[in-house]
Amino acid sequence: MRSRWALLPVALAVLAAAPARAEQGVTDAEVVLGCSNSFSGPLAFSGEQATKFGVDLYVRAVNDAGGVLGRKVRTVYYDDGYKPQEAVANTKKLVEQDGVFAIIAPQGTPPVLATLEYLEANKVPLLFPFQGSPITRARRYVFGGMTLYDRQSRMMIEYLVGQRKYRKLAALYQDDEYGKSFRAAFEKDLGRHGLKLVAAESVKRGVTDVSAPIAKLHAARPEVLFLVLTPGPGAQALRERQKIGWTEAVMVSSGPLTDERYLALAADAAEGVEGLSLWPDPLASDLPGVRLYRERMKRYFPGNEPNRYSLSGYFAAMLFAEGAKRAGRSLTREGLVVALEGIRDFESGILPPVTIGRDHETQKQGFWVRVEKRRFTPLTDWLKSE
Repeated sequence: MRSRWALLPVALAVLAAAPARAEQGVTDAEVVLGCSNSFSGPLAFSGEQATKFGVDLYVRAVNDAGGVLGRKVRTVYYDDGYKPQEAVANTKKLVEQDGVFAIIAPQGTPPVLATLEYLEANKVPLLFPFQGSPITRARRYVFGGMTLYDRQSRMMIEYLVGQRKYRKLAALYQDDEYGKSFRAAFEKDLGRHGLKLVAAESVKRGVTDVSAPIAKLHAARPEVLFLVLTPGPGAQALRERQKIGWTEAVMVSSGPLTDERYLALAADAAEGVEGLSLWPDPLASDLPGVRLYRERMKRYFPGNEPNRYSLSGYFAAMLFAEGAKRAGRSLTREGLVVALEGIRDFESGILPPVTIGRDHETQKQGFWVRVEKRRFTPLTDWLKSE
């Protein structure tokens, strides 16, 4: 009988000859990305723009140039209508049936947070979600896609209270993870100045009538009112404010409201609204990366007007491609995480130089704007949130 030790070299040779297990969503020819997003419901426009006209814009340009280290990028999307339970079901389908490598650019705090536990348990990277809850900070498999709400709050309060000397601030916010994250941040940042919100009213997600909370907030006579809402209720609030002749308070938008298209739902009632913009003007900016984005939009999607949401998705795909190139031809999820963490002073031509560290934040800035004739006019340079 042959010794078992005599068989060892043969066994080792067989193992060496066997191909390494391929990472899910990666083949020699392609890498597959996907996400659940709002293609219906209150954030349908921004969901479609961020993915089908943002991520896919950069993907088409990269694929036409040969792909990422020779691999073409393919995307798969499903509609969740801004519903957390649908986002979870869609995300499981993407991972378990479509076999995606990573999730890229999903939208909305409630849907995104609902998928966190599942994605982390399965070690699937969640890349650059368009939401800002601090809950996503410093998680191994999550890389932020926008300036987080506590950083946005810090910049807002420092600008309004520190520079413009307002002392009476109030908030109308959505009663979920999105609105509560902002409210908690506002209260913390005001506390450093010895101040508190003079009033705060919440509304349920999807509400259409905000007249009662607006009346209560008006009675509190704040100098500044934060609107932490989705576009429909936000427009309703501005029209109600106009209806009762409330002109003395500065209206400050946040989240998806800091976009001309959504504020335009309120027509002239949006005039004078201020806010923190996280992206340069997609139509007018002369930054080289924004110019290239416009050129590509005209080439690949000539009927689609440039906007901040497609620009955000375009930037997300750019960061993914940069991380994948740095990870090398043997692309794995762990390798991508390490590669993205190592990005330092990355020049996109769109935002200030990007450095991604252990906190996994890709943006830490914004600049102040005001609506003038239905367009945002910048009032400051880039503000810092440190």
